[in-house]
Amino acid sequence: MLIRHRYACIISLLTSLLVAPTWALDIQPGDLRAPKIGMNFMQLIAQQSEFKERYVNGKLQPGDSQFETSQLFVRVGHVFDAAEKPLLFFVQTPVATVQPSDQDSVNGIGDTAFLLAFWPYANSETQTYFSVGAYLFAPTGNYHDDRSFNLGENRYRGALQMGVQAPLTHRSRWMLALDTMWYGENAEFGQRHNLLEKAPLTTAQVSVQYDVLPGYTLAASYFYTVGGETSLNAVRLHDSTELYRYQLTGTARFSFGRISLQYGGDLETKNGWRENNRLILRYATYF
Repeated sequence: MLIRHRYACIISLLTSLLVAPTWALDIQPGDLRAPKIGMNFMQLIAQQSEFKERYVNGKLQPGDSQFETSQLFVRVGHVFDAAEKPLLFFVQTPVATVQPSDQDSVNGIGDTAFLLAFWPYANSETQTYFSVGAYLFAPTGNYHDDRSFNLGENRYRGALQMGVQAPLTHRSRWMLALDTMWYGENAEFGQRHNLLEKAPLTTAQVSVQYDVLPGYTLAASYFYTVGGETSLNAVRLHDSTELYRYQLTGTARFSFGRISLQYGGDLETKNGWRENNRLILRYATYF
C-alpha cells in the first residue's frame, strides 16, 4: 500500500509539472488531400483549453485545482517537387500562457515542430490519397526545473504518421490516420535533476467530413491514444496514457483563405489532466 501511494504521489507530481500535450499531430479533416506542388502556406492557430480534473490510474484526484491554457501557433511551409509528387515541409512555433487557479501565470515559447510529409499515392480523379509524415520537436520551449508548469519538455521528440483519405459519397469523405511518437530523455526533471524517460505514445484518429454547401464543410473526429508510460531514474511508474477524445470542425473557404472553428475535449482519460473543453480558431492562406 505504501508503494502504491508513493507511485500515486509521483504520478500526481508529474502531471502537475508538465503542461498537457498540444496534440500537434492532429490531422485536420480533409487535409490529407495532396497539396499543389510549389505552393506556400501560412497558418495561424489560436487555441483555448480548460483542465479541471486530474486522474491517476483512472481515479479522480481530490482537490479543486485547475488551469487554463492559451496558445497561438504560427505555421509556415512550402510544397516541393519530389519526382513529380508533393513533398510538404512546415515549421511551427507556439506562444503560450498557462493560468493555474492557485498560482501565477506562466508565459513564453513552446517547443518548435518540423514536419516533412510525402504522398506516395495521390489520385485526384478518385479523390483518394495516402501520405506519410515525419515530425521532429526541438526543445526550444521555456523550461525551468522549479516551475509547477512548463511550456517546453526539455527533450527532443520524433514521430512517424501515416494516413489515408477517400470519398464516402460525392459530398462526404472519410480519413484515418495513425502515428507513434518517441521521446528523448529529460535529464533535468525537477529540482533534483532526475532522469525522466517516456515510452512511445500511439494515436489513432478517424474523421468524417461533409460538404454542406460549396466552400462550407462540417466534420466530426474521434481520437484514441495509448502508451507513453514514464520512468523516473529508471523506475517505471505504471502511468500509461489511455485517452479518448473528440473534436467537431466547421470550415469555410474565402478568397482570402480558409477559416476553421473547432470544439472538442476528452471523453475519458486514465492518467493526467482531463481537457474538459477546447476551442480552436484556425486561419490558413495559400500563395
